[in-house]
Amino acid sequence: MKTSPSAILATTILWAGTLIGAYQLGHRNTAASGADTTSSATMQAGVFDDESPVPARGHKRGTENTLSVKQIFTQIKAIMRPGAMQNPAVRFHIPALLDQLHPEEIGDALNEAEKLKDPQSEIVSMVLIKWAENDGPAAMKYAEEHSKGGGRSGSTLKMSVTSAWAKSDPYAVLQWYNDNKENDSGGSYGGNQTALTAVFSNLMSTNPDAAFKRLEELDPKARWCAFRGMCQSALMDDDKRQLLLDNINTMADEAEKATSRRMLLYQWVNSSPEDPSAWVAKLPAADQKSLRENMGPSLLRTDPKKGAAFMMEGASEEDKPYRYSRVVGEWSEWDTIAAAAWLDSQGNGPELDQARQTLVSQMSKKNPANAMSKAQSITDADKRFSAISTAYGAWSKKDSSSADQALQNAGLTAEQVKSIRSSQQ
Repeated sequence: MKTSPSAILATTILWAGTLIGAYQLGHRNTAASGADTTSSATMQAGVFDDESPVPARGHKRGTENTLSVKQIFTQIKAIMRPGAMQNPAVRFHIPALLDQLHPEEIGDALNEAEKLKDPQSEIVSMVLIKWAENDGPAAMKYAEEHSKGGGRSGSTLKMSVTSAWAKSDPYAVLQWYNDNKENDSGGSYGGNQTALTAVFSNLMSTNPDAAFKRLEELDPKARWCAFRGMCQSALMDDDKRQLLLDNINTMADEAEKATSRRMLLYQWVNSSPEDPSAWVAKLPAADQKSLRENMGPSLLRTDPKKGAAFMMEGASEEDKPYRYSRVVGEWSEWDTIAAAAWLDSQGNGPELDQARQTLVSQMSKKNPANAMSKAQSITDADKRFSAISTAYGAWSKKDSSSADQALQNAGLTAEQVKSIRSSQQ
């Protein structure tokens, strides 16, 4: 299945956000433990080479009781292995090591990071975050020069810089975006528009009125990234979240209103599922339908029973077959037993037939015998025949004798049995 550009962009933002979050947590842990830090005054003391976007390399610092660049990267190499960045302990320890870098050592640190084979891009991004905290423009110049043709990893370099830079000066990042947007092709990974996520996240935190005003100045495509940042900032703040909801309700474009509402609630579900469920229940039925269908799968993964109830609430008789099938289709991807038990608890009506057929398709992959039994509970004759055929096809590949016997006892006509067998030959 082809991945949509918006899904690729969302994944890129999530990937970069994970790196940035790890760095920031590592930074806080380092600060809390009393590790040495250096003020931005060092950055203003002329330690950078004006001819290069990278800080001058080879500068020596004093004899503070912290690790040297070589020692830091020796430790990084020692704990790195394939898949190591999936380990939270590693994700937080590496930023804590990098947080010991002094501003004049960034160039040497980038040299060391560039020598790494895997995961070079993640470590380079973390070094750039450290640099951007003190000198956003210089860090961005490096990121731009090293992100050309870099796909997702290239986009992550710039996102790492803008996320750190926007914390100290979101308007400078916004100006950088405006100055460069005409020369940016965007692409599947979002291009320079991804900077707006960090800018508007910080604006929403510090000055919501300014965030809403600046949002109106952007073109529709850019507003997607900007609004995503505002959502991230407002997730854990009831007042700001309500401001966003109120603002969404005033949007003139119905399509943009629906997209914005889904974006906010999608992120909201993953952080506080109770509140968005209650809020959606207060909306007109027409608005609830799309939100329940779009939010439901995320809530299912957080709390399957609650997500199933949320998706089914308020469903019309016409909508129930699709909703039941959607719930079972999502849930059974990771737990067919629980999905089957839930479906059994819903009764025996014909509105469940589509969901039973979906469940049979999933169950056939691992337990075709149970799938055959479930298929026979379908009330619609055509759907039942199709589901039995699906279960038999999977079962006959594993145990043809048992599958043939079950098919004979499935309540089908001799002609139907012959048709199913011939279709599997």
